[in-house]
Amino acid sequence: MSFFEEIHKVMLAHNTTRFLLIWITITTAAAICVTLAVGQAAAPRSQKATKRPINLILTWREVGTPRAVAALMLLAVFLASYIAMILVWEDFAYYDNELFTLYTLKGHNFLLQISQRTGRFLPLGGQEFSLIRHFTETITGYHVLPIVQLLIFFCILLLLDAELSITARAALAILALLTPSILTSFSGLIFDERNFLFYLVCLVLSVKRFELTQSIAWAVAVAVSAQIMIYYKETAFLLLLGFVTARLVLRCTHGHHAGWDYHRLWDKESRLDLCLASLGVLFLLYYFAETRGHRDMDYAAMARQPLAEVVLGYIRVDLLAWLLVAVVLGRIYLILRHRVAPLLLWDGLAFGGVACFLSHLYLSMFSTYYLAPVDLIAVLYVGRFAVLSWKKMRSWSKIAATLLVSIVLFQDVLGSAYAIFERKNVIRGKAQIASVVERRYRNGAGNALRLFFPFANGYRIMEFASYLNYRGVPVEGAEAADLNSVVLATRAVAEDGPCVEWVRIRCRAVSGPTPGDLVIVLPDDKESLAEASVYRERGGGELLFSYEPRPPIPDWTHSLFDSLHIGTIGRLVHETNPDRWMDGSVTKWESSTPEQIDRQ
Repeated sequence: MSFFEEIHKVMLAHNTTRFLLIWITITTAAAICVTLAVGQAAAPRSQKATKRPINLILTWREVGTPRAVAALMLLAVFLASYIAMILVWEDFAYYDNELFTLYTLKGHNFLLQISQRTGRFLPLGGQEFSLIRHFTETITGYHVLPIVQLLIFFCILLLLDAELSITARAALAILALLTPSILTSFSGLIFDERNFLFYLVCLVLSVKRFELTQSIAWAVAVAVSAQIMIYYKETAFLLLLGFVTARLVLRCTHGHHAGWDYHRLWDKESRLDLCLASLGVLFLLYYFAETRGHRDMDYAAMARQPLAEVVLGYIRVDLLAWLLVAVVLGRIYLILRHRVAPLLLWDGLAFGGVACFLSHLYLSMFSTYYLAPVDLIAVLYVGRFAVLSWKKMRSWSKIAATLLVSIVLFQDVLGSAYAIFERKNVIRGKAQIASVVERRYRNGAGNALRLFFPFANGYRIMEFASYLNYRGVPVEGAEAADLNSVVLATRAVAEDGPCVEWVRIRCRAVSGPTPGDLVIVLPDDKESLAEASVYRERGGGELLFSYEPRPPIPDWTHSLFDSLHIGTIGRLVHETNPDRWMDGSVTKWESSTPEQIDRQ
């Protein structure tokens, strides 16, 4: 876990004011350059002749149709259910939430995510919580901004493609939100993909509006959206560069002239694309300046897995990304053969999505939420072509398309069900276990309380302890902890000291529980039911609390989830889930015999 240590140390020491000064300067300069570049160019005559403003009256008349009204009512129910799903059982007990319990909820700003050694460069990541902390300390309050972003995101999806009916747009928007990567991004607080997605759709909407109106204000909105987006996630600059490069190439090779038409580089749209490309290049230069161009970085090295396993993993959980690649290759063939005309917005967006996907394959990094922007582009891009060409399809093509959509939908629903079930039960299980510990601490009247974790590693113990400390149960080593702090005992550390090197919460190195200890089995511990039972009914203790996952699911569904081969926070794993998956317990230990210690 050395890269976590470096992240925290460098983040705390990094000059936030310096970054903000550099970022604001680049953003202001970009806005000025876009204003000057776009304002001095005139749209080509052919462009003026073909473009016309959107007829909003027709749009609202379409909304008033019975089918559209039914679709909008379905959308309202869907969004209400989606938001309820996000908020139910929520608490600061999920992975990496110590960034809140140890920092923002203690009155500190969110850590600046810039690290030379690890190669992490997400300076805007989580910075919204440095503002939110001044207004709320509740989990619901922290989710207000993500939910507002979700609603705006959804509305933009409904406005993007005027060629599709309201019903089709609603269906694609729902499909997008059902994909595991996008659902995970919006349901959790720690995922920077949420802001990546949000500013990506703002970018696409602004580009579309600029192409229709030639307004300088929309051009500036394009630049600002791009500038915010690329500083939320490192791979965003690849998507941006892929997007603008494809648009420039397609624009210069498909004009009225044979071959390359370099004069098109001076069009308003081309000038805007060149400005966006400059932002991507500046980001890359800034990134190398901050990381000193280190090639072997802890985060990338630790996250890297065999390429074959990563490819198989994405096939298992994300066919949408592969479908996007296939459709883009087909579009390239048709464009080169002059059988279809390129669509600069949609084809450019698809090329950017493919570039982003290939970057993750090149880095051999896997997670179910990494490809959220790619999945969004796949839904919009592939979906629009499927809808628009449906009536022209032959019968066998419709059957094949229906089968493919069914497979993707089943995969998305299964993956999303896994993500929701795992997240909610991890949070609820740990919250209820913490409640038991809190009651024992309050009723102890100042007596020392020791917690023994038979299976959890130091990092998971630190996370749970930081949540306990947030709930008012002081743990040894935590900030403002008193003399009656709860002691954390485990076999996971070699000697007494911090549970992890970058947080002061301490763990005691022990060989096993002693009488009076509370033995805690966490829901996300990977040990089997037989191993856990040593500390329950077969152990020398009193079972105080037992957590069972909710809702209960049949045993046969475990094999479906196991087939995904994903673990906590969507990581690729090689083992199956234990037979006690997502259960937990608290036991008051009363005795330990030598035989039991051996079995532990």
